[in-house]
Amino acid sequence: MSIYQIEVRAISEQYDVLARLVAREILQLPTRQLPSLAAICASAAPLSIRSSQLYYLIGDLTPSQIDQLTQQLLIDPVVQEAEVSQKPKAAIAGHIVDVSFHAGVTDTLAESVQAGASMLGITGLEQVETGKRYVLDQRLSMDEVHNITNALLYNPVIQHYVLQNDNGGTRSSVSSSLDANEHTGTTNHAQEDPANRIPTYIRLTDLTGEQLLELSRTGLLALNLDEMCAIQQHYREQGREPTDVELETLAQTWSEHCSHKTFKATIHYRELDSDGNLLEEQTINSLLKQYIMRATQQTKRPWVVSAFNDNAGIVRFTASQDIAFKVETHNHPSAIEPFGGANTGVGGVIRDVLGVSAQPIACTDILCFGPRDTSSEELPPGVLAPRRIASGVVNGVRDYGNKMGIPTVNGAVLYHERYIYNPLVFCGCLGILPHGSHPRRVKPGDRIVVLGGRTGRDGIHGATFSSGEMSS
Repeated sequence: MSIYQIEVRAISEQYDVLARLVAREILQLPTRQLPSLAAICASAAPLSIRSSQLYYLIGDLTPSQIDQLTQQLLIDPVVQEAEVSQKPKAAIAGHIVDVSFHAGVTDTLAESVQAGASMLGITGLEQVETGKRYVLDQRLSMDEVHNITNALLYNPVIQHYVLQNDNGGTRSSVSSSLDANEHTGTTNHAQEDPANRIPTYIRLTDLTGEQLLELSRTGLLALNLDEMCAIQQHYREQGREPTDVELETLAQTWSEHCSHKTFKATIHYRELDSDGNLLEEQTINSLLKQYIMRATQQTKRPWVVSAFNDNAGIVRFTASQDIAFKVETHNHPSAIEPFGGANTGVGGVIRDVLGVSAQPIACTDILCFGPRDTSSEELPPGVLAPRRIASGVVNGVRDYGNKMGIPTVNGAVLYHERYIYNPLVFCGCLGILPHGSHPRRVKPGDRIVVLGGRTGRDGIHGATFSSGEMSS
């Protein structure tokens, strides 16, 4: 089995759109991080940035198959060229930064290459990995290159990078290196019980309250003490320990993200004046029912076909057609990984419109970010700059809808300092369906169909993570 590196780059700088974008963003970084930049910009030679797409193909492939894949699948021959080698090497002088995904993170581009190879009848391709290569101006110092990479080129949540010499020798790496020798094409997994239990040294039924909270925290279950105690009591009555799948299922189903516990809670409200005198007191039995759902229920419009009881709302459109609409937020995920957070937000609402038997026809969004001119010097560690969040979110929204052929027909963007730490990413989808065509009753013998790619590590714990507070 062989490993082939294919580097796809623009045939000239004018077609290297990503490099031009990076160059513009570099100029927005704090000058203290880039002391050489002023001299470079004042020189006759402008700041030099190049980018390329890396593909690692693992398998038994013939030269003709490699050429077929490259020419028919990986490049646009009008504006791009490719270099194929069995050992990674650099072609341009400068600081070379290779950015790749962590092991286990979903690589949709790699999945697309494998699907395309199958369509071309190429059967020897076992595995594909992808990455990005940036060649930064050699007049920049090593510290400046690291600063640029950390600020603009990679996200440590899902990626790592390797900094190389212009002759291909590795200088330094962050997280882990992506060396050709590490591309084995195989993954070894120990035989595991398909119904793994919580680690054998932990007996959930014997834990104290403090230990239950620690398990919730370290396991990212996002459950409070009362909820953990309720789970503990259930399994005590069962006379056994929960499996990991059972505990994770309870956590995600009981999460704020999925069950809206705050909206459903009983709230005792008291309002006092500046002297401490009681102005108003009331008990609210569910914010959701008393304020959000009640308005719809009171109006009882005949054109409301379905609300608050399915994947998406449905209203009458014409005598024979209904409209389905769904909106959801993907705020926390977009704060951590802007592209993926917004990308899966759009995917979620498209899924929910499909879930009521409608055909998706349009997307919409409302996006709220911190001011674009917010300096990274003002941000605490771990918080991405608003410019970077905005760029990633917009690209994520555009990417998912466009690839499915569903246009984003309208939207809005708001910049405000209160959205610096946590953006608001509202994604919506509109669909159309024949009136009365959505089945509602589940019957024995109905089939469940699951569509989509395998879930990577980056797709686990999304619901429970979104249910916690954003903090350092």
